Amino acid sequence: MKKWLLRVALPMAALVGAVGLGGCASSADDVEISGSVWFRERIALPQDAVLTVQVQDVSRMDVAAEVLGEFKVPVTAVPKDFTLRFKPDTFKQGHTYAVGARITQGDKLLFINTQSYRVDFTQPTGMSVRLDSVGR
Repeated sequence: MKKWLLRVALPMAALVGAVGLGGCASSADDVEISGSVWFRERIALPQDAVLTVQVQDVSRMDVAAEVLGEFKVPVTAVPKDFTLRFKPDTFKQGHTYAVGARITQGDKLLFINTQSYRVDFTQPTGMSVRLDSVGR
């Protein structure tokens, strides 16, 4: 079983990952990660609310995630679309990347994602990130 895994499965996984990363590049050969942020509550956001979406390298345990890019924009309603573009060499093979999002009003946290949204390089677009309300 182990020999099969080493001879067949691992090379196939590497090939699929390489093809997926190359397939998601835009015309400028950049990697585009995009999607939409939303929450369930039917409430209006304050006029000064800000949406922040980050792509983070979450590969290392017990260490703060490294932020590779950030999308920050005023937001008054959801769903709200986001798009981040990166050079292909930004991402390291074998590392794990995730999208984190939050809505703030000044220094006050209003909404944040409570589950992990891993970046899938075979489908880096169309991501749906759900935010949960922070206890008031």
